[in-house]
Amino acid sequence: MLLSLFALLLISPLSAIAGEASVFDIVTMKNGDIHQGTVAVESLSVNTGFGRISVPYHRLHRLKKGVGKQSDLLTTRQGEHFRGQVVESEITMLRVLDVTLPLPVDDVLSIIFASRGIQQAARHTPDVVTSNFGDRFLGRVINRSLLIKTSSSVEIIERDKIRFIDTVPDDDDNGDEERPTAQITLTDGSIRQGDLTLDAFQLEIDAGLKFDIAVEAVSTIGFNAGKGNDGVNYSHRWEKLPPSLFQDTMADGVLAPEMVIIQGREFIRGDAQGDSDERPPTAVNPGTFAIGIFEITFDQYDQFCTDTRREFPDDGGWGRGNNPVVNVSWQDAKAYTEWLSNKTRKRYRLPSDAEWEYAARAGTESRYWWGDETGIARANCEGCSSLWDGAKSAPVGRFAANPLGLHDTAGNVFEWVADCYHDSFANAPADGAPLEKPGCGKRVIRGGAWSFPPKEIRSANRWRDFPTRRSDDTGFRVARDID
Repeated sequence: MLLSLFALLLISPLSAIAGEASVFDIVTMKNGDIHQGTVAVESLSVNTGFGRISVPYHRLHRLKKGVGKQSDLLTTRQGEHFRGQVVESEITMLRVLDVTLPLPVDDVLSIIFASRGIQQAARHTPDVVTSNFGDRFLGRVINRSLLIKTSSSVEIIERDKIRFIDTVPDDDDNGDEERPTAQITLTDGSIRQGDLTLDAFQLEIDAGLKFDIAVEAVSTIGFNAGKGNDGVNYSHRWEKLPPSLFQDTMADGVLAPEMVIIQGREFIRGDAQGDSDERPPTAVNPGTFAIGIFEITFDQYDQFCTDTRREFPDDGGWGRGNNPVVNVSWQDAKAYTEWLSNKTRKRYRLPSDAEWEYAARAGTESRYWWGDETGIARANCEGCSSLWDGAKSAPVGRFAANPLGLHDTAGNVFEWVADCYHDSFANAPADGAPLEKPGCGKRVIRGGAWSFPPKEIRSANRWRDFPTRRSDDTGFRVARDID
């Protein structure tokens, strides 16, 4: 489906030089050369899964050229993401007191566009539409209502009552012909599952341009999701987060993962009725620390890979973007925290086993933070009655946050923690520090996963794996010391 987007009035980059001569675009080449000036283009175009999308200069924020099999990524000042292949073969760099420089686009590593021009104010809080190709559109879904056919009825739902719509292809190879293809999360937290009876969503962007996006091409829609910028998981928030939320800023201006400060108190770690490695129940006080509200996403991890020239992990065909990163080892996760520490000048790390359980329990003593029963679509596991059960990971933040504001501590993907695996808490430090031993053979993973049954996503449940192993059911979230 070919779309012609962003048919907007253009602001000439030439006129921007005169007013802001000290502010430049920065082009980094693959050979390490860096050029400053103005990229003299009216727009850049990307061939995406939808077709060609053209973005005018004054809306451009950043271009990251793909490495290897990775797609190019073009982001706008408004927060849209477009993935595919840049159409332009050459750009021209206008430089102050120097000659005009032509640059082959295939030799470019990245472009950071200067903050110029007048950014139009949004007329409303935008909806965020994410495609199955990894593109992200900001605008407003103008369908006034949606019809969903559930297992027991047909229901009309007004758009103003919807928080999220998630979809999966109806041809998933899971052997379940009755599997729903859509999940609607309402503003009151309730969920409807079934099949949507429309062919396309209608989207209007800020400039008034309207176009259709086929339902089968949409991965998720966050309604009234708010604005954010590159690296912010703004489209996942569906309840007010605690005031202790913060985000550090990296050296290049990109925001680090969203964190929440946890005020530690003594709690009983483990479960006397659980597996042998959850015993004996032990009193621990992990102190004060910060932990990620979400699991680290492919978007966030891919930035690390681009910056360090590391191999990009396989997404299994499930999509990257705001899906939790998987196929990363404990060593990979640790390397990410070290890179993030260098970028922010703060000490990021993997949480300890005790810190993780304290944060996941969020003051509760039940099997899961919400109670002792699995419930309906409380998490993503094999038997949790979610849209993704037993098939794949869900985008981060698709389920209710626990009382501390953390999402996906139960299910979705296992999370690496710092500890070496021990089959008992007998020698666990009372301050919640990581437990180590010489020649550590396995590291602890926590939280269960999309491919495991409900009993494995309990707050106390522990698993382990080789620190070099990568799996499509294992990712991580980060912790940070508080100054």
